[in-house]
Formats: sequence, structure tokens, C-alpha cells
Amino acid sequence: MSKNYDMIATVDIDIQSPIVDDTSFDNLLIMGPAPKGENNAPDVGVYASLTEVEDAGFVSTGDDADPVGIAARVAFSQSPAPTQVYIAVQKHTQGAIGAQETIKDTKDAVEEYAGKKEGLTGCTIRFDGSRTLNIILDGPISGVKNTGLFDMLDALNAKGYTASINGVELTDGAAFQKLPEFKKVAAMQSGDDDISIEIIVSKEGANDVPYALVISYPDPDSDVPVSGVADFPIDTPEEELEEPSVTISRALGMSGWYVLCTAGVDPALYEDIAAYIETQEKMFCYTEMDFFEAGEDGGNKPSVGTVYFRTMGIYGRETTGQADEDVPEANWYMNVAAVAKWLNYSSGSETAAFKVLAGVYPSELTSTEMKALADANLNYFITVGNKNITMNGKVVGDEWADIIRFRDWLKNDMQVRVVNLFITRPKVPYTDSGISLVQNQMIASLKAGQDAGGIAEEEFDEDGNSIPGYTTSVPLAASLSASEKASRKLTKCTFKARLAGAIHFAELKGSLTYEL
Repeated sequence: MSKNYDMIATVDIDIQSPIVDDTSFDNLLIMGPAPKGENNAPDVGVYASLTEVEDAGFVSTGDDADPVGIAARVAFSQSPAPTQVYIAVQKHTQGAIGAQETIKDTKDAVEEYAGKKEGLTGCTIRFDGSRTLNIILDGPISGVKNTGLFDMLDALNAKGYTASINGVELTDGAAFQKLPEFKKVAAMQSGDDDISIEIIVSKEGANDVPYALVISYPDPDSDVPVSGVADFPIDTPEEELEEPSVTISRALGMSGWYVLCTAGVDPALYEDIAAYIETQEKMFCYTEMDFFEAGEDGGNKPSVGTVYFRTMGIYGRETTGQADEDVPEANWYMNVAAVAKWLNYSSGSETAAFKVLAGVYPSELTSTEMKALADANLNYFITVGNKNITMNGKVVGDEWADIIRFRDWLKNDMQVRVVNLFITRPKVPYTDSGISLVQNQMIASLKAGQDAGGIAEEEFDEDGNSIPGYTTSVPLAASLSASEKASRKLTKCTFKARLAGAIHFAELKGSLTYEL
């Protein structure tokens, strides 16, 4: 039964919800190649445990471990462990994907035709599934018949592939016999060294794939086995990865992470990553392995130039002369350990130095080596007393890393507060009272920064005069022109805040006397 309240009073309630900010300054993103085996890893994913990372296909231990899997293991080894870790997969380029298809189709054609034709004479053919085809002659090449190799080429041609040697396309046996390589093979005698020939298999839209054709003519009286190994390295165009900027751009589409850490990424790309991150309100941390004597003149040289204020490097070797194969597996991901530990502390409350890391081994450095790293604004991990701790805490551009992080946090916090002011109120008038509302949000954000520990508290000088932690200034409405008010843009709102900073070194002096 209707109560007829609307005949006397109506009530409409509008829910004025503020925006919910999902920006985070507490999580790291690991960027690296996809798992080697079968996987269901998303392009960019969030993982709450190492088990979830492994369930996505990343292997974290053993000989077949993936770089990203090891890095995730290092991250979750810290105490306390991060609540979540983001992972961005560096995808293969379209050319590499095409090359993978080339390798599959070529393998199928080789296995179907090479050495399978009836009446094969003069040789045996070996193919172990790799990209090397070994022809072992029983006598001169003139006695070789029915190898099936050109049937194989016909099958590939039918699928749009071409095979060539030094730019000359192989269409049939006659084309091969015109090449200088064939003349060398025709002149082979028993016991001669193997002849290696590079064959390029191509298809439009795919990276060219090199193969090795190794011709062997062993001495029948020799016990030396046929190696069938090419005398040149075989490139891997099927493993070509997209540029880091492409991966990072995709990762920026998912909010919630702040520091990018590389895992299994070519160090030659660190500078490119640093340059890209410098354009974002994010940070980048890499493991420095090649600093000492890395310069052309034998001098020390970091992997990233000292012109970036959003990039950190941390040294990873136990000793400066340690060979790559002797570096502990986890130490290649020293960057992940340092960042996972650092970001556990809220912005403003922390410094990036003096953090105890787990799962990675400290460096044993001389005073000269530590000074060289510090002079290059690089961080390092050493033993002090009975603790293994990080040292320095700077970005390569010679600023404290925690200051960069706090600045980003404060900017975001103040922006969100002011935006919510406009969203939750029907109007902010262009009057002194409206301007004060904006100023109040600035003050609230600065007070939050003070509570977080990033902005200094009010202090006093020797005369008892107050030194405020921050000040704000906004214009009076009467001082603004009509055109400024008509634009509906409020400018000239400023603030100054004193950084609380952090003490990294204390020098204490005193004396012992019999009387004070």
C-alpha cells in the first residue's frame, strides 16, 4: 500500500563518489622474455606468489630456469615478501614468429624428403632436428644421386619459401652446380676437412633463417668420427624480441607498478630503457655487471650514462674479477632483490640504502672499488658487521632514489585531492573562498607528506623562531583579471616544502678527560 509521502515531501539523494586512485609507488615490474616451454603467461600479469609465477610457465630453478622465473624467485625471497609482483613479457617480433614457422616447415620438409628417396647412392644424410644438415660422402660428389634435397626445396617453394647461397637462389641441381661452393665440394678427396655452406631460407614477412650444409668426406681407414659441425655460428632470428619500449608501452597500460627491473634483457638495451623511462613517472633499476674496466681505454664505465634521474644501477658480482660463469645465479637479479626490499617501505618513510637483502650474495670490494662505484652513482651490496646491506641509494643522475619516489608520490597525491575537490562539489567558485578550498587540498597533501616522513616537521632555530615544514601561497580573487576568471583556470598557486632527507653517515668526535 502506498504511503503517499511524495504528496508532502520528495527526497532525491545523489551519491558523490570521489575518484579512486589506483596509482601505486610500492610494486615492481619484472620485464623479460617469455618462458622457454609451454606457458599461459599474459603479456602483462600480476602475481601474488612464486607458485602463481610457475603456474604461468616460468621455471624458477634448475638448468632450464627462465630469467624471469629466477628474478621472481629472488623477489619473493625478500622479507617481508612483496604482496604482488608484476611481470611484462617481451614478445617475439613478427619477423621472429615468421622465422619460427620457417623452421617448422623446413624441418618437416627435411624429415620427409632428405635421404628418403629410393636409390640413394654415394652418401648418407644426417639431420638431428637442428639447423645443420650433414652429407657424408662415400666417394666423389659425382657418385651422389637421389638425395631428395631438391624435392625438399620444391616442397618449400610450394609454400612460398626460397633457399639461396650467397644471394643465388637454389632452384635445382643445375643452379647449385654453377656455384663456387659446388666446385670446392667436387674437388674434395677422402680425408679432407669438412666444407660448411650457409643456406638462407626466406619468406616474405619472416626473418631470414640460416642453415648449415656440412659436406664430409671421411677417410675410410680413419677412426676419427665425423663431427658434421659447421665452422660458422648459426644465428637465431627466431628468438628476436620486440624493442623494450614496445613492452614498456604495453605495461604502462596496467597501473599498479612503479619500478621496472629487467631480467634476461641484453645490457646493450639498458640505455634505451633508461631514456624511455625518463619520459614516464616511473623508475628503472638494472644489475650492473660490466662497470670495472668496461671503457674503451680500460677505464671504468657504467652501462647507462649519468644523465638519467629515474634509473638506478646496482653492482652484482661478488668480486670485480669474477667470471660470468662463477657469478651466483641470483646475483644477476640483484636489481630485483634491492627494489623488492626498498618498495616494501612506504614512500617518504625510507631510504634506498642500508636494506638487508635475502637470496643474493654480497660483494667483496676494496675501498677504492667502492669509491669508484659511488663516484659513478652506482649502488652496491656489501657486508657491514654481520649484516649484508645495500649502499649508496642513488640514481645514476646523482640524486637520492627515495627523493625521486617521494616527489612522484606527492605530485600524485596532490593532484588526486584537487581533482576530487572539483568532482565532489557542484562548483568551486572563483572567489577567495573557492581559492581557499584549493589551498586546503594543497595543505592536506603537504601534511600527508609530512606524516609520511618525506617533508620535514616544524623546527626552531637558536632564537626560537619557527621554521615551518612547508608554506603555501594562493592569489586573492581581487588580484586576478577578468580574463583570468573567465578562463576558469586558477594559476599562481605555489608551495615550498623542506625535505626531511635521511642521514647516511655520522661523524662523531669526542675526548676522554679526568674532569669535565
